[in-house]
Amino acid sequence: MIKNNGIFKLLMKNNEALLNTSLLLLRCIAGVVLFLVGAGKVFGWFGGYGMAATIKGYSQMGFSTYLAYLSSYTELIGGLLFIIGFLTRPAAVAVIINMIVATIVMLPHGFLGPSGASYPFSFLIVAIVILLAGPMSYSIDALFKRRG
Repeated sequence: MIKNNGIFKLLMKNNEALLNTSLLLLRCIAGVVLFLVGAGKVFGWFGGYGMAATIKGYSQMGFSTYLAYLSSYTELIGGLLFIIGFLTRPAAVAVIINMIVATIVMLPHGFLGPSGASYPFSFLIVAIVILLAGPMSYSIDALFKRRG
């Protein structure tokens, strides 16, 4: 009978270990990409232009130097926090705010394409999922929760 089939159980029932692993993968991939982009903006690593060029680019879009730093370090530090699962929900809030602004700024260029809003919008949705679900079991946050 189908109900006894292991694949059926896998597809139809909640599996806490798989949910934890899924959130870990989502946090890590989003965190790595955000960290790499932030490191490029801040330090000029991974093909980025560094902070001076980032400030210049942000100012051409009408943003202050302060907001350029805030956005760049949100991606850098928020990405790192996503990867390790520490202060995950506060980091998600910061990333959400950053990606809302980025989506709005990029929307006049269209939704799809290399300069479109789909990239920041995708990270906005991922950050919302991370905020709602939390870091789950495979995180530093979970270690502190278990101790408390």
